[in-house]
Amino acid sequence: MQHQAHREPPSFIFTRSTKIYELLAGDIAAAAVSATLVAPTVTIIDRAIVEKASSNQPLLRSLRHQAWSLLKSPRQFMLSLPFGIVWSLYAGTYGVANVAETISERLTPEHVGTIVGASAFLVNVPLGVWKDVRFAQMFARIPSRVANTAAASATATVPMPKLRPSRSATTVWLVRDALTLFGSFTLAPRLATAIPDNLALHPQTISQLSVPALTQIIATPLHLLGLDLTTRQHHIPWMQRIADTTRSGLLSTTIVRCFRILPAFGFGCIGNTEMRKALHKQHEQYD
Repeated sequence: MQHQAHREPPSFIFTRSTKIYELLAGDIAAAAVSATLVAPTVTIIDRAIVEKASSNQPLLRSLRHQAWSLLKSPRQFMLSLPFGIVWSLYAGTYGVANVAETISERLTPEHVGTIVGASAFLVNVPLGVWKDVRFAQMFARIPSRVANTAAASATATVPMPKLRPSRSATTVWLVRDALTLFGSFTLAPRLATAIPDNLALHPQTISQLSVPALTQIIATPLHLLGLDLTTRQHHIPWMQRIADTTRSGLLSTTIVRCFRILPAFGFGCIGNTEMRKALHKQHEQYD
């Protein structure tokens, strides 16, 4: 067996005493915990936005109702389908980004940012569209005239029928998600390196919290337009759709989505990164 000493060097997986599967396990654990922390807030806000956009239900009332449901029955809330959908979205996004970073750091360290951003985009976009469609199916309401009553002019709401997103809605949401992910995974880290240390104690934290939130100024009208295209699939002129979305609480929805993005791509990304580093540090032992 002396010829074994002349074999080629081992692959990158075994160049460290730490096996790659230990690092990947830390990646997945960090993603799961981070998703669990951010999913309640995102679930509450996304449901309220759908109800506001489709039936003009007051945004704050819906937020209060869902928050109370979480506080009253946290176990039931976290076992619900909406929570599971949102959790899957962010666990998948964080998890794939973590795994891509771990592997690319060892294979092509000069392209880590590009690989991580592209991987997160390819996972987040389809899961994000799936989440938006399912929320529209579960929570959107369409107006229905109440007939044969004293209040004949009043309106009620009925559940949205099961439907598929149109190509236009999918395209609009694709642009929305591309903008959000670019701000979160690419622009925020680049701006953090450009901030002088004497101007901020924690430039990475400041950049990661502010940049994704500011992207919602542009992303929110796109989100509402995509939701309108999903819930009203009959022919409506584009200018009328745009006018309708801007009238239906655009300012309040933008503010709420700015706060929504903080846990998802602000605190969530920071927490995921720090947990990943801590878990990796437990195993990172160089020979």
